[in-house]
Amino acid sequence: MRIPTSIQRSKLTGLLLAASVLGLPVAATSPAAAHVIPVADMIRGITMTQVQCAAIPQTIWLNVMGRDFCVRYYLSTAGGSNAWPAVFLQGDRLGALRRDGTWAPGAKEKDIDTDNLMKFADTLSKQTGASAIYLGRIGVEGTSGDHRDRKTLLELNLMHAALDAIKQRHSFKGFHLIGQSGGSKLVGGLIALRHDVGCAVIGAGRLSNAPDRPPPQNPSPQAFNVVDAIPVMLQRRSTRILVITDPEDKKVPERTQTDFVRKFQQAGGHVEQYLVEATDDDRHGITPYARAAAADCMRNASPKELAEKLQQMVQKRLAAKAARANAAPGAVPNQVTPQVAPPTLQSAPYTRTDAAPAVRTGSDAQPAQQTAMSERDRSGMGAGGSEVPRSNAQ
Repeated sequence: MRIPTSIQRSKLTGLLLAASVLGLPVAATSPAAAHVIPVADMIRGITMTQVQCAAIPQTIWLNVMGRDFCVRYYLSTAGGSNAWPAVFLQGDRLGALRRDGTWAPGAKEKDIDTDNLMKFADTLSKQTGASAIYLGRIGVEGTSGDHRDRKTLLELNLMHAALDAIKQRHSFKGFHLIGQSGGSKLVGGLIALRHDVGCAVIGAGRLSNAPDRPPPQNPSPQAFNVVDAIPVMLQRRSTRILVITDPEDKKVPERTQTDFVRKFQQAGGHVEQYLVEATDDDRHGITPYARAAAADCMRNASPKELAEKLQQMVQKRLAAKAARANAAPGAVPNQVTPQVAPPTLQSAPYTRTDAAPAVRTGSDAQPAQQTAMSERDRSGMGAGGSEVPRSNAQ
């Protein structure tokens, strides 16, 4: 069944094709078995049969858009369990995709040890005090398929169907979503498709086409633009959206994130944007900040509290980076000086707290959001309907 191109390229509402769970492995709730996924396999694309999928713990066999997939997820309760787990979606892998459809993997692309993905889920569970899931993206991280289909409607629908199946299998009530880069674009799309998202933390994600560039003349029929789904996202009033941005991001320009924030606010919605400073050379690695923001969001932290904690984290990480640089052989002492706060962008008329990193919110919607959070806090519920026990939320 083919989706009309006019719908594929604009609003995400109505995009979802029915995804049927064809088989659920009996061993799905056992700990994930570790193995190494070679880069060469991911470059070729990963195929798997339903029998092979069923033999691997924590997998789900799905048929999405007429294609079969084995989706692998890494569920941890190392820090506590609840009915609203935090779900993490990693950024794109395998480097740049050339025009001829071949990969140009960088030197940093390495084989994936799935034990490390499980450890990531353990850390996230301990950080949030709740159940946590590392969800394998298409063609990598244990999920079958071709990573050339990353950030397309196919992958978006696959992740959506996987969350539905995981929710049913484990009797979850909903999810908190965390994304990095390409994973963040999927988080943006999932907000529009789902009614069960509490906190949605979008780190360094391309949420709109660059506003100072014309749209592509012949966009892929599988492409989607998160900013086009704002009218649908505005209906998800129980979802708290946080955008984490480094103004000097060299991979995903700040303007593609701030443009989304501005348009969301202009449409009458509430969204929070926090400006931080990543410590990698590309100023793109937002994951540590996104995880911390998600944990605080799940505990009903106010925008001011979130900004203050992120500021402390920025200072700590920059100081650690400076210490590493100064300890390197031949380093000049104090060659890297931690900044107190990242630069404040003046490109959009948002309110901000006195604490850094800068936080931008839709001021018209902020009082209502704060009231809703207060009511949830009195009842012991986390933002977006999560059920993080108070004992785990301290």
